[in-house]
Amino acid sequence: MDQGYPGLKRHWGTLNIPENATVLVPLCGKSADMDWLAQRVETVIGVETAEEAISQYFSERKLNPDKTAYSGFDIYSSGNIELWLGDFFKFPENRHPGYDLIYDKASLVALPEEMRVRYAKKILSLSTGNTRYLLHHFLYDSAEMSGPPFMVSAQEIDELFSHKFSTTVLEEQDLDISNFPKFELRGLNRYLRERLLLLTPK
Repeated sequence: MDQGYPGLKRHWGTLNIPENATVLVPLCGKSADMDWLAQRVETVIGVETAEEAISQYFSERKLNPDKTAYSGFDIYSSGNIELWLGDFFKFPENRHPGYDLIYDKASLVALPEEMRVRYAKKILSLSTGNTRYLLHHFLYDSAEMSGPPFMVSAQEIDELFSHKFSTTVLEEQDLDISNFPKFELRGLNRYLRERLLLLTPK
């Protein structure tokens, strides 16, 4: 999404995220949402495994980031945005005292089921009693199409997170599959539903 995810903008005012917040964006790619977040919080930290995505993020904005290293990661920084190049599962838990928001637009759904369990454990290890987790996911008939993006059911999300988080559904809507021709070519034709959830610590 060149202009970012509209659901983030629609619900931002209800999230109660302070202006001095630190936001973590796992598997961030070159998401335009980071620009939007950086205008509203103190620090945005993205983690990405593809160096090309990080290079494109800065080159498309005509920025020359500073480069440092920490705990096996290369860190590219410009203004209040840091992009960490490396394996999210190895992302250090001691660099920042706590994240006010973890923004998951296309991370959990990018991973196969066996990796989602590890991912959830990592998210929980990075969360404190003040961390909110904004999670976007898809529902569809997985017999018609395999991911990514993978179908992640509401039941699976409960199994992964409900012992630590309470869940509020911010949005749930059916999407017009004809707007996703790549999904149609892969066999999806019955339905495609998206949900935006806010998980808050119990």
